[in-house]
Amino acid sequence: MDNWFAVVTAGRWQVNGILAARNLGYKVVAIDADPHAEGFSHADHIINLPLTNVEVVLSELKALTGDLRGAVSFASDAGVPLAAEIRQYFNLPGAHPELCSRLVNKAQQRRVWAEHRVPGPRVEVVTTPQAALVAIENFGFPLVIKPADSSGSRGVTKLESSDDDVLEAVNRAFHFSKTKEVLLESFMDGVEFTVESFSVRGKHHILAVTEKLKVEGTRGTVARELATPQRSPAVIDSIEKVVMSAYRALGYEDGPGHAEVILMKDGKIGLVEVAGRGGGFLVFDRLVPSVSGIDIARLTAMQAVGMQLHNIRPECNPTVLRFFPSRQGKLIAIRGLELANELEGVEAGAIAKIGDLFTGAATDGDRLGWILSRGDTPQIAQQKADQAESLISFVLVEQ
Repeated sequence: MDNWFAVVTAGRWQVNGILAARNLGYKVVAIDADPHAEGFSHADHIINLPLTNVEVVLSELKALTGDLRGAVSFASDAGVPLAAEIRQYFNLPGAHPELCSRLVNKAQQRRVWAEHRVPGPRVEVVTTPQAALVAIENFGFPLVIKPADSSGSRGVTKLESSDDDVLEAVNRAFHFSKTKEVLLESFMDGVEFTVESFSVRGKHHILAVTEKLKVEGTRGTVARELATPQRSPAVIDSIEKVVMSAYRALGYEDGPGHAEVILMKDGKIGLVEVAGRGGGFLVFDRLVPSVSGIDIARLTAMQAVGMQLHNIRPECNPTVLRFFPSRQGKLIAIRGLELANELEGVEAGAIAKIGDLFTGAATDGDRLGWILSRGDTPQIAQQKADQAESLISFVLVEQ
């Protein structure tokens, strides 16, 4: 009998996980609503259904195999709830649906953290656009409005004052919320960091901490670069402790984690959000292995089938992950990637395809390409990224 492994979803950032499961000897069934999901071409069987069709998906899995060994959403918030339902139905290792609901719903996270005194912004949760407009009048500016259950900066807007298009921001947030819950958060003024982790039986291993640079003109909602920070050990330790306290409060003890925090101007740490999966856009499959020396996709697959994991000892290799944000126009040419990839310690690639149309950078998905560079120091890694960037061009023409 074949041993099967379910992967939910099957987009580009899940491919590394699909390959990791197959390399462990499992046959992979990939589940995604997109019939063109890139991971489908690497799977042994596909289920092309909306992720909300839980009963139908479970029925198809049961018909496919009586020996499903694991189910994971490696780097996609959208797949976390369905993966949990599959694990519960087949009695597999991993987080249960109630926990996964807390991991993907920012409103639930904030309620738990308030009870456990995890530091963060002032928050108000609203459930209708009308309630949001009333709350904003009494909330104070600047503020951030975001869906409770979205990712990749989708539906997130920073409002500087009442002169901004408040109604558009409210409608956008509700558009991206499946649960029709929207958060208003006081703006935490400072520098954003991401923390990538892997937890085993309640021990949280920090694999990478990166400092974010944002794309100009997006009011701090879209990342341009993630890089090994040039900060004191005390600052990094404070960041890590806040993230670990957040996961402990939620009850998340096993699996990959992606967290975002703000180092505020007064030196305090404020939590933005956490997720019980790896980071998308090359964080899970490229950045974390580069910094830590650890194949997190393989560890995640091993843990999902109940294998015992030992001796997780992360390295700390200075790394830069830099993106080319999109611009208005149609992409007609990509130049210099081959030259950039010839540089020592550098990888580069395209995210967009020739012929793609762009209106600008509004979410993390609005990216043309990427550079990953590694060096003996953060400064050297930055120099390599600069050198690679000087060789690469994405040519767009206005339509």
